Amino acid sequence: MSDPFYEMLGADDPVPALHALRASDPVHLVEPGGFWLVMRHEDVKRLFHDPDVTHLKQAWEHYVAPPEGTMRRWLDDRGIFALGEREHARLRRLVSAAFTPRAIRRMEQQIDQVIEHIAAPLRGREGEVIDLIGEFTGVVPNAVISRLTGVPPGDDEARFCRIAQSVIQGSRPFTPGEILLEAERDFRELAAWVREMVAKRRVEPAEDLVTDLVRAQDADDALSEDDIVLLLAALIGAGSEATSMVTTSIAHVLLEEEAATRRLRQDRPLIRRSIDEILRYAFSSPSGTLRFAVRDFELRGKRIRAGEMLMLSNGGANRDPAVYENPDVLDLEREIRDLPIFGSGPHYCLGANLARAEISSMIDALLDVVPPKSSVFTDALEYRDMGLSRRPINLPVQLGSPGAG
Repeated sequence: MSDPFYEMLGADDPVPALHALRASDPVHLVEPGGFWLVMRHEDVKRLFHDPDVTHLKQAWEHYVAPPEGTMRRWLDDRGIFALGEREHARLRRLVSAAFTPRAIRRMEQQIDQVIEHIAAPLRGREGEVIDLIGEFTGVVPNAVISRLTGVPPGDDEARFCRIAQSVIQGSRPFTPGEILLEAERDFRELAAWVREMVAKRRVEPAEDLVTDLVRAQDADDALSEDDIVLLLAALIGAGSEATSMVTTSIAHVLLEEEAATRRLRQDRPLIRRSIDEILRYAFSSPSGTLRFAVRDFELRGKRIRAGEMLMLSNGGANRDPAVYENPDVLDLEREIRDLPIFGSGPHYCLGANLARAEISSMIDALLDVVPPKSSVFTDALEYRDMGLSRRPINLPVQLGSPGAG
């Protein structure tokens, strides 16, 4: 497909082309895909909560409802990303009640325990080549979700992670049919598993997120069993796949940005202080969040028709020089404002601070796993085409000597 968007998806460094397209055509019609690529920070922020657009994919002119009776149809009709504003606000209010300071402290401790368990066998392996996705950035997020929800380590955790990945892959637009069939089967298994956990936690509470959600209540309102299934499905998508991809990007960045990485090694608290800048810089892909026009409107002189899809470009917003001076520099002292990665307004991610804590802890562990003078085997990198994005499936790294640099 010949379009600057797809060329950027396939590029080792999409940022120069992204800058050029943002400057010349900031609301760009990707004709082969039939959607608008929105690249300016101001526009991306606006469209997260603009009444002209919706997150409901049923508004898309090419939307085809899954067959009646399938789990995908139930998810499309009832899922967290299918709710109207009133019901969405209700769920946010109830879920917020589960994120007490005590629960957050417990979850951060669980995250640190998982990361340490996975990172420990990777330390001291200088001279070896390891796949950071296969052994760390692709493993930790799924294990964290398992631990937070109360899935015990071992075979159950491995099964949970496998099912979760299948469900995520089946939720994307333009997913091949065979993947959809597998995702349908696995989502049924996941839903049954969560319902069983909910029933058990009502009788035997535990120190986990499922118990927190079961207990969450506002006046006479509480989360139903269906609510919890749908919330955990959304959590798995946001907390595993997205976290894996961003920490993989960060790992790649840290291997290239030697000066910044050296500072982080010497000043570990700086990781958390600069996490938003690290996220801004690493999240440079041209792809991003989808929105759908509910009425005709104009944006930067382009006529957007009701039913059309818009993609809010992460890289376009995060590298916008109108907001970030010298946006292609990783500046650990930069004061970040309006970072769009976690959404905005009523759709701001409730787990954003927990995600920051997890990613910060993963970076801290990575600095000990990957010693100075380590390098990526660029020629051996492999990617999978996901339709509107490109997903790395490996990150082979030659580990240097702990005493180097």
